Amino acid sequence: MTKRYPYYPIFLDIENRSVVIIGGGNVCARKAETMMNYGARVSIVSPDFTDEIERWARDGALQIRRKRYEQSDLEGANIVIASTDDQSVNEQIAADCRRRRIPVNVVDVTPLCEFIVPAIIDKGSVTVAVSTGGKSPALARTLKEDLQRLIGPEYAEVNDVLGTLRDSAKRVLPTDVDRKHFFDGIIARGILDMLREGRRREAYQTIAEACRAAGVEVSEAVRRRMAGE
Repeated sequence: MTKRYPYYPIFLDIENRSVVIIGGGNVCARKAETMMNYGARVSIVSPDFTDEIERWARDGALQIRRKRYEQSDLEGANIVIASTDDQSVNEQIAADCRRRRIPVNVVDVTPLCEFIVPAIIDKGSVTVAVSTGGKSPALARTLKEDLQRLIGPEYAEVNDVLGTLRDSAKRVLPTDVDRKHFFDGIIARGILDMLREGRRREAYQTIAEACRAAGVEVSEAVRRRMAGE
């Protein structure tokens, strides 16, 4: 099966959602750890499991079902990941998921996937996802490493602070265009460079000046940081 279009990038809320992973090897362990880091309720189905998965199960971090895959294992699943070493089983899982309209990822078999998992750069409240459409995971990893060097902690700091201004901006700036102009203008004043260079007070004074000019209330977070707290 050849895709005509690339995958559509999307961020999913998987907190407290059921993620079922079929297969108990090292690849499964990596996928499970990522899903748990984002708050999913993970269940793993396999006759055998790695020591790490066994430990997570003993600690109550996830559930395991020591058995071979059956269609009934998909009951209640919001997302499914197939990572068995048996291609016929992976194909069956993909087909079963499609019939049930459950999004499925088959590890390293892009044509069977309804979604693919990107390389993730996690910098506090800023998350960057990198994908090569399943064509070159090695290149995706290289891009991830390059971006990790470029994206410093100042991005998450600015993101968190601008988030404290959104409610007030919505109250006083009537349109999306007005709010975009306001927030874009703050970034354009060079606050990221100021933070990189250690000019923290200047950065927050600049944000406060932009707020006053637009009639947006200066948040407590900005006030504290201007005071050096």
